[in-house]
Amino acid sequence: MCVALVTILVAPGLLLMAPTSRAETASWTFAIYVAADNSLEPYWETTTLPFLQAVPASDDVNLVAMLDMKSTSTIEIVKVSGSTVTTVATYAEMDTGDPATLTWWIDQATTLWPSTNFGLSLWDHGFGWQFICSDDTSESNINMTDLESAISDAGDMIDVLAFDACNMAMAEVAYALSLTDMVQYMVASEEYGPGDGLPLDDILTILVDDPTMTPQELGAVMVEEWGIHYGKTNGGRMTLASIDVAEFGARMGNFNNWSARMMDMLPTYQSYYENAVQKSHAMTAIPYFVDLYDLAYNLLDQSGITDATLRSLTTQLQSDVLAYVVDFAGGPKMDDCGGITLYWAADNDWGWYGADYLDTQFAADTGWGDFLTELHA
Repeated sequence: MCVALVTILVAPGLLLMAPTSRAETASWTFAIYVAADNSLEPYWETTTLPFLQAVPASDDVNLVAMLDMKSTSTIEIVKVSGSTVTTVATYAEMDTGDPATLTWWIDQATTLWPSTNFGLSLWDHGFGWQFICSDDTSESNINMTDLESAISDAGDMIDVLAFDACNMAMAEVAYALSLTDMVQYMVASEEYGPGDGLPLDDILTILVDDPTMTPQELGAVMVEEWGIHYGKTNGGRMTLASIDVAEFGARMGNFNNWSARMMDMLPTYQSYYENAVQKSHAMTAIPYFVDLYDLAYNLLDQSGITDATLRSLTTQLQSDVLAYVVDFAGGPKMDDCGGITLYWAADNDWGWYGADYLDTQFAADTGWGDFLTELHA
């Protein structure tokens, strides 16, 4: 395939306005934050860019990306329209592990490409509550407090926030997003993901064919196309979920009550808790990330847990997961999963990462940090 590449050179730090057609408001802008200043750099050229170029050009859907590569000392903003890749602006090196850079990109994308709906993809390594978007040059990354501040400081509504990264479908991550009041739907995987990432060729072609789709509908398309694309890949351990962030936040009171009751009953039920965790679905790469729905199921399956209040709150926890995880696709090894995980550290992991976890807003606000602290005392 012959690829047309249009390059517009600008001095570092100088913003070049987009083509005049961008003055018209499109239905969607889908902006990718390509934090590839690390081992994932090759996947932009070999996979993600070809996926984008396979999507038909459309005036109703803007496909744009900010690129930070390990092999270069610049940042580029590009727009992809069919096979044509236009370099809109070039800047001096930035730190994509700095939340201020993410804020800047959200501002640029929403200003240069105004649209009715805005989708943002964070493209990089992901380690759940610990961090997203690592930058090897700067030796930095974005933790959940950083992510919350980056989105809040930008102040632009993100209708769909897709984590094109491993292990980001966590309660701790969803909570950070809920605190911003700026994210409608979060699309993420409980498990590790393949290098190909989101099958954006299929997902965005469907969006171009129907640019009037709602944010919930786009999240559903992402989940469905992920399931079709990967099927039984990775031994059937592929997952993707679309989470209603506002619904998640609205139900956090139930989680807090459950967390408090788990703490109250810890001296009585600790052995039952441990049995339940051992039976619950743990993620392959990070076994301390446990599926929340399956954890609740296995707690209820412990006949020795007889406290009526704890059992009622655990049942409510399952109902809540079913309410805010609005779409879920999982391979055959993920049938017991509900689409979102919770951190349940073993002794060694708590010794390494416990102090960092206690710094998260989730740990402080929900009492879950206190529970894990007492569990490992």
